[in-house]
Amino acid sequence: MGDQRHSTIKEGLLAGLIGGLLVAAWYLAFDVGRGAPLYTPNVLGQVFVGDTMPTRQIVPQAVFQYTLLHFGFFFVLGIALTALTHLATRNPALRMGVWIGLVVGFLFFLGLLRTLSSLTDERFPLWASVGGSLLGIGSMGFYLWRRHPGLRGTFDDAALGDEVKPPPHPPGASHADRR
Repeated sequence: MGDQRHSTIKEGLLAGLIGGLLVAAWYLAFDVGRGAPLYTPNVLGQVFVGDTMPTRQIVPQAVFQYTLLHFGFFFVLGIALTALTHLATRNPALRMGVWIGLVVGFLFFLGLLRTLSSLTDERFPLWASVGGSLLGIGSMGFYLWRRHPGLRGTFDDAALGDEVKPPPHPPGASHADRR
């Protein structure tokens, strides 16, 4: 698999499917555990069509619409992560940028989850969505990590961050220290 070309679209769709299915299973298990199967996609589906105070009654159309949105989002995310993985495999100097992008993107997503949680009057628990998100992104990352041994090999050659060159003079050093 070392020199083999990977299709970004196919591989990204599969990564997105893996992440989307695991998050859907997480929410289903969470909802069944609290005695309300399909409650989370129902609440989110109602919010995404504009209902700021979703009902507890399951609305099949809301569940279906949210499911389409959920998997559409994961497919796009999977393709984007796969494209970034391919770039970082070809150019190890991009690894740090990919990592920073993932962290910033995840923090942005946490803000969105917090907004959804407060918008639904806590009907959409923040801790459950954070757990599901970590499971989804973690599974996609693990799939891509296993699929790209060339990327794994770059960490044997140089640790993450080694591509960032230190400044010629340490910040805060006095002029006398530089001689």
